[in-house]
Amino acid sequence: MNVTWRLAANLQLAADIDIEIDGRMIPLTLIYPDYFPDTPPSVLPRDGVRLSGHQYGAAGELCLEYRPDNWTPGITGAMMIESAYRLLTFERETGQPAPSDHRDLPSQRSRSASLRFLYSRESWAGMSMVEEGQSAGAELQEHDAAGFYVAQLSHIGPADEPVWSEPRKRGGDPRKLRAVIVRLPAGASRRCKNFNELELLLQTHGFATLAKDLSNASDWVGVILFDGSNLHVPMLFGGSGSRSLISYDAVFAEIDGVRLDPEYAMLRGAKVAVVGCGSVGSKVAVQLARSGVGSFVLVDGDVLASGNLVRNELDWRAVGIHKAPALGARLKEVSSDCAVTTRTTVMGGQESGGTISATMSAIEECHLIIDATADAGVFNLCAAIARRAERAMCWAQVFGGGAGGVVVRLRPKVDPTPLTARQRIEAWYAEQGVEWPDNGSSQPYAETSGAGVPLIADDADVSVIASHLSRLAIDLLARPGATIFPYSAYLIGLAERWIFTAPFDVRPIDLGESDAWTAEPKPGDVDALKQLLADLLPREIDAG
Repeated sequence: MNVTWRLAANLQLAADIDIEIDGRMIPLTLIYPDYFPDTPPSVLPRDGVRLSGHQYGAAGELCLEYRPDNWTPGITGAMMIESAYRLLTFERETGQPAPSDHRDLPSQRSRSASLRFLYSRESWAGMSMVEEGQSAGAELQEHDAAGFYVAQLSHIGPADEPVWSEPRKRGGDPRKLRAVIVRLPAGASRRCKNFNELELLLQTHGFATLAKDLSNASDWVGVILFDGSNLHVPMLFGGSGSRSLISYDAVFAEIDGVRLDPEYAMLRGAKVAVVGCGSVGSKVAVQLARSGVGSFVLVDGDVLASGNLVRNELDWRAVGIHKAPALGARLKEVSSDCAVTTRTTVMGGQESGGTISATMSAIEECHLIIDATADAGVFNLCAAIARRAERAMCWAQVFGGGAGGVVVRLRPKVDPTPLTARQRIEAWYAEQGVEWPDNGSSQPYAETSGAGVPLIADDADVSVIASHLSRLAIDLLARPGATIFPYSAYLIGLAERWIFTAPFDVRPIDLGESDAWTAEPKPGDVDALKQLLADLLPREIDAG
């Protein structure tokens, strides 16, 4: 009854309506959104009171039978009012909450919490190791990002001899905070509004000494109140004798199922050298870290500039920092357990012989060498290491102008050596009889490559080529005795240019048979070497 139409905020159509339930007049407002009838209207209490437990906030919108998850354009505003009438009538007549059809996701329940304590089945098992009536020292790791503070249990017990340690620690550089786990009787854990409530709770359950110690402390201390079924985490701060607390919301953060192929378990023992931490190399390194590669050697002598941000995996925090250590920090954020060695050597540049030698030795120790520089000089050095040490090698080049790129993988004694493979790829280009459409750094193996001409390609172009290169690398590491790729070189077209007839036009290149990866000794080589050393290093008894 008493329907009155008006315009609400932003010129939305609204109707003020009164409904009568058991003689009580309840004022409601029906507001039609801009996208009605494709989205449902809202029904709210006009006087700003809580009418039901099925309500978003103390005076918010009623949660009715018709919602965004089951909405159809055939539902009218009148039907929404009828639904509100049924909800409020049922609760008033029965005195009970109406049956709930809520299916809130955990992310929905926690989105208003700016302070969060992450826990998992593993950390729950760790806290369960503390016996009822006992407490245990612990450590929290805390990060802050986007206005949220997220803490995680790092270990229980002393750091050098922990009773339990978190196997999946957060990466990056977290703050370390002292904590104590208090094992309460079943059902005793509850949220405390202030330190006095916490102190009383601890004293009631036999932790008077701990309560006194926490009161006299002056540092930040996380108190994990755990009763085997419930978890509450107040954080204490302030001076001795005047302690305050803030409460963290417990958020279950568990990996929901295995997301990687079981064959990827082999990647944990793999060591990969990424030479060139620019747009391609940075993306490939992060993708390999996400896939489980356990160890990296990162080589790049360049400093990240602001202009690199259009394509690099790094962001403004790394501008002005050498790319290799900055990327190393990024990998630790993605996979905290991976081992990273970084070198700021300018490969092929004016470096000492010792520096180049040490860097090449570090690369040689890796199972896979990835050249992501598109620099012929660096390629030659990586090719020499791969051939002599019989290491697998992958490389890629992005063609400018959004044309696409090439990705190559080489397996020792299966594929040609790197220099031979490059020659065969160049010969294949020539056999196509199609000239590159322009000059500049975009041309494959152009003389101007690395001459200061900017590469015209956006992040999507580079990401496609980098992802294909990562795919070859992962296949090589996870399936060393087999492969899902019938060819070892692929041209990936992203536009109708050069030899490509359409976007996503893929051209495999047959690299042919393998050639000599190592210099096999020939008859007489050993005797010749002995004679050479004798000539160069004569002994005293040979004098005269």
